[in-house]
Amino acid sequence: MSALTRGPNFANLLKTGQYSDLKLICGGREFHVHRVVVCLQSDVLAAAIRGPFQEAKTGTIAIEEFDADTVERMVQFLYTADYGPSLPDSERPDDGAVVVASSAAQEQDLLQHVHLNSIADYYNIKALADLSKTKIRDALQNTAPDEASLLDAAKEALNTTGDTSLHDMLAEAAAGNIANYLETDQLADLVGSFGVRILENVAALQGELRLQNRFLQRELNSERARLNAAEARSARIMDDFSVCLERLAERRACRNHNCQADFNCYIEERGHPSDPAFILRCAHCGCWH
Repeated sequence: MSALTRGPNFANLLKTGQYSDLKLICGGREFHVHRVVVCLQSDVLAAAIRGPFQEAKTGTIAIEEFDADTVERMVQFLYTADYGPSLPDSERPDDGAVVVASSAAQEQDLLQHVHLNSIADYYNIKALADLSKTKIRDALQNTAPDEASLLDAAKEALNTTGDTSLHDMLAEAAAGNIANYLETDQLADLVGSFGVRILENVAALQGELRLQNRFLQRELNSERARLNAAEARSARIMDDFSVCLERLAERRACRNHNCQADFNCYIEERGHPSDPAFILRCAHCGCWH
């Protein structure tokens, strides 16, 4: 159905209301729609016009649970697979037709998207619920809302929609900056005073853990530096021993021509104990090799 509703013919039917066989009424406004479009996407609306119900006889469904702007955006979605801002009353057509959202529509606030998620949950329009969450996620990532806006949206979501994935999304956004939210009265209204005390302790613990993490990171960096230095010293010591062994293998006599003793030698440690160097010396005259 989504591929069909994106075509120009369906957009034109939405604008004109031509061939409408179903009417949605909300807040004194009428939306002229088509059963084939609406009912294929919402089994709840489809059930309302089946059987011996008043809606089936009159071809009219009264919507009292939501405001007219939210219903308008829902209808936009059913025909176009998208929704945008509602037009002011001065720019709205008089014939009850719904205006197709422009691709350049302005960014919507969080509450609008929550309302769309709520009506999608109520009428079981999964694609609309998914789209509303995508728009909320984009809004949270692109323009971080102030504390009041996010908490208002969270309160509205908890009160109006059973979409737990939306609840999780908003909770995660608030948790990312919990210290600021703890300073607002709205958080207490949302989770209660005991919940606030829990979150205050969590925030304090997070602060302690961050300090501990920074301390441990400095310690780790210091240990890494010491390890690197020790590895470098070990490499130099091994190089010195290799040189000593090579020279011992090469020589049969002391290089001091005045030394007539049998060539015996020893390895001498030099330099600081923490960074020693090693050389080969003649055991008789002490000549360095």
